[in-house]
Amino acid sequence: MPDSGLGGRGLQTHEPSPMTSSDTRHETSPQRDRKVSLGFFETPSRYLPIFITIVLILWVWTFQARMIGLGALDLYDEFYTLDRTTGFARAGDWLNVYTHNELNFRKPPLHYWFGGLLLDQGMDLPAGLRAPSMIFALGCLGATALLAAAILPGNLWAVPVAVLFLSTSRRFWISASQALLDTGAMFFVTMALAATILALRRPWWWYVVGLAIGLGALQKAPIAFIFVALFLLFTGLTARWHGTGFRSFLGNRHFLTSMLVAVGLWSSWYIFQVAQHGFVVLKVGFGEQMIDRFAPGADVSAKRSLSAVFDHLMGSEALLRLPAVLALAILPWWLRRFDLLALPLMVLTYLAAVGFAEGGISMRYTLYIGSTLAVALAAVLVTLPVRPRTLTALILLLALAIGGPVRSPADLRLFPRGIRQLQVDMLTRLSEEQKPSEQIVYCNWDPKTRIPPGAVSYYGSANRPYFRPDGPDGFAALVGSGAISGPMRGICPTEYIPTVEPHVTGFQVIDTRPPYTYWTAESVRPAAGTATGD
Repeated sequence: MPDSGLGGRGLQTHEPSPMTSSDTRHETSPQRDRKVSLGFFETPSRYLPIFITIVLILWVWTFQARMIGLGALDLYDEFYTLDRTTGFARAGDWLNVYTHNELNFRKPPLHYWFGGLLLDQGMDLPAGLRAPSMIFALGCLGATALLAAAILPGNLWAVPVAVLFLSTSRRFWISASQALLDTGAMFFVTMALAATILALRRPWWWYVVGLAIGLGALQKAPIAFIFVALFLLFTGLTARWHGTGFRSFLGNRHFLTSMLVAVGLWSSWYIFQVAQHGFVVLKVGFGEQMIDRFAPGADVSAKRSLSAVFDHLMGSEALLRLPAVLALAILPWWLRRFDLLALPLMVLTYLAAVGFAEGGISMRYTLYIGSTLAVALAAVLVTLPVRPRTLTALILLLALAIGGPVRSPADLRLFPRGIRQLQVDMLTRLSEEQKPSEQIVYCNWDPKTRIPPGAVSYYGSANRPYFRPDGPDGFAALVGSGAISGPMRGICPTEYIPTVEPHVTGFQVIDTRPPYTYWTAESVRPAAGTATGD
């Protein structure tokens, strides 16, 4: 029986080794065979990597999915998901997204609809809020497998190895286990990229691209569209090295039809919202959330340094990301697949945008390239000229050194910090004790003591709008503008009570639980010089 496993140079068996050597890795080069087929079941040797991939995905996903009901919400942005997901039922309106009990246009509805339907069917918090993220994570694992097969169809051992490396990412599993939008966005980006690579050979895949772009835009933002556009742009610009030019897809009727599908899905929500609320929808949804965030600022000194961009790319998991980035950088030359030049150029463009962006850019955004990095690392490793058993051991040791494919509940931050439970307790009490005539106030500008606004909306607002003073002078500004008059009830960090008390009458402390004070007041204090008689 021939030696089977990974890699191997100069194997003389008639049936190809499951993972090829560097001598054979170029057999699927675009110069040698433009009509590359996935052909999963053409030979018996192709069953095993696909079978292992399925088992691996089911194992790691079910292991992590059973934890989503543990603990409670903790991350700041999770409470935005709580607020918006439950806002449909609170407002009795499933055709608008609500934040702070008011209409909000910052995010589209797909993820919130998903969670809202689960809660409506009786699923408990927090499992109902986290379930969409975990379900999208399952899609991410499958889409990563498809991307690996699209990039290295002649060596399907890249498929389980890519899935293995993605599953070692702690950042991936944190987002999958929390009520966040990022695994959904990651799924649509990965699926769109994999389908784009396949569509350049089999045009009917363009319809998958169109669906992924359209639905992805309704999940969080048109991120899949941006990555596909960059990939196709760089594919066309580098055509002299691989022969796939702009005409190969711009003139394809399947491509054009799929883009109409994408635009139709993408625009449907915004057209409906603009018809209801006007162009403020586009100003907030596109201007503030996307353009303002990534637009370069005029102050050159404010740009992120190279070290800051590097730290962003590493995403606090350098042991995984660093070899993956190096693998992506050499991937087209290593495989002699210069049609893949677009992948490192696409990531380089993303990093340039991060470096010059004026707005806040979260490390979670690097998840959108997480599958691409995992596939690049897998593709390079499985084609190393190393003996199969040695290469198998190398891959497994690297995966274990990174942290392994499964994580504990504590590692995933499923249990909230003590201050979160204190915040929820005080918010719940205020909501129960407030009167309809009272205005609700929260001092919420200090990051150390800030209560997530989504938690305020859900636990402490009695389903009414509330006031959030912006900085130490914010309460005085609200009084001066006439926005707040009293009576009022609020929670503030104790150290900021002096920014409130001088501006109100009948101030009374109801409870103090460090670091917060729960208070009431009868009315605002008349401004100095205001006439009171005659």
